[in-house]
Amino acid sequence: MRHIAIFIARAAGSISRILRRGGGTSLPGMILMKLRPTTLREMAQDLGDGIIVISATNGKTTTARMVANTIQESETRYVANTSGANLASGIATALLGKNPEEKLGIFEVDEAALPTLIPELQPSIVVLMNLFRDQLDRYGELESTIQKWKGMIQSLPETTKLIVNADDPALAFLGAQHPNVEFFGIEQSQYGSITLPHAADSLHCQNCDAALQFQQTTIGHLGHWSCQNCGEQRPKLTFTGTNINLNELKGSEFTVVSQSKSTDLHVPLAGLHNVYNALAAFSICAATGIAPNHIQKGLSTLSAAFGRNEIVNFAGTEIMLLLAKNPAGANQNLRTLLLTEEKIDLVVSLNDRTADGKDVSWIWDVDYEMIFDRIASLTISGDRAYDLALRFHYSDFPTTSMHIVPSTQELLNHLKDSSDTLQRAVILPTYTAMLDLRSELSKAGATHSFWEEK
Repeated sequence: MRHIAIFIARAAGSISRILRRGGGTSLPGMILMKLRPTTLREMAQDLGDGIIVISATNGKTTTARMVANTIQESETRYVANTSGANLASGIATALLGKNPEEKLGIFEVDEAALPTLIPELQPSIVVLMNLFRDQLDRYGELESTIQKWKGMIQSLPETTKLIVNADDPALAFLGAQHPNVEFFGIEQSQYGSITLPHAADSLHCQNCDAALQFQQTTIGHLGHWSCQNCGEQRPKLTFTGTNINLNELKGSEFTVVSQSKSTDLHVPLAGLHNVYNALAAFSICAATGIAPNHIQKGLSTLSAAFGRNEIVNFAGTEIMLLLAKNPAGANQNLRTLLLTEEKIDLVVSLNDRTADGKDVSWIWDVDYEMIFDRIASLTISGDRAYDLALRFHYSDFPTTSMHIVPSTQELLNHLKDSSDTLQRAVILPTYTAMLDLRSELSKAGATHSFWEEK
């Protein structure tokens, strides 16, 4: 019965691609689990070298890509959900395409799906990178996800290695409850702040509920934290990121210190958030026994995942895609843009479909104002373009300077018509807006389909 179910599911994926109904990144797995609910666990057990599961609100796709690229440098064969389909159906689809010699699994997992997928996958390594407010209509308040993750961690066997971002207070507290845990984080940095952003999320001690004190913040509520009431504080780090240099939009260099050994890294992806992603990737690869020189090469030769620091050339214009799907992610992308002195031709695209979250009130917690003086031109797009235009209007951005083009095709036509004056357009899209845009760019021959990610 298992073989019949696998045959039918694979056939469905092939038909989907032939009919151009998508890349077949989820449908085959969905069919497989309907026909044989136990197959996901069975296929996971075939991975004799273990399974790495990576989960977060922001950064899991890029981090999984970093790990995969590095492990590839060590000539280890692996299977991964590289297309970003991070629910059970997407992981099952990835396993359907596994070659016999692929014995290691590298899977990014949706934060809401993580507690239910852990028992199915039985991973050898679980990586928790961050939790930020995101899609409140789907996930609920942050505390709800924290509590679900708490139960998940309590159920992990001691043999499962847990790797946790110590700079996230809630995750650090949860991680400390597991006997087999390693922590990573960033030391004091010139890119940190001594004040909390107004849209910070996890601000209370998980032990006593008192307000946390922050000696430095990096992204949102991430940083150096402690509780003056009960003494809870950021745990000792296994992997420390230090000597950070953010090289404008070209990438970053930093040093990882672990067990008194230092490794210098170069990452060709811009922004402090990608330092965190690379630090997480280093921690994962070190835990799997990958040599530092392979990690160095794997990270330095990395190409951006679709929509995440991705560069696409279209009609003579260089387009930089920076996925922005929640306040923390959007604000960090804006801070990354401040690393360059160049004026920015900015496009912001807002959708409110299921995969984005129907509630778009989060745009009022994005500090677009920080780059107003850097904006050479502003274009607003997406299903909720006029809501976004209102957000900019209330910030006193000149309405006459906005170009409003709701549809993806209108946006591409605008970019094409403006190509004489546009050298680089930076686009901040929500998830489905990014997929829509890349679909049209793919049709135009400017890039590949997202399901063709390597």
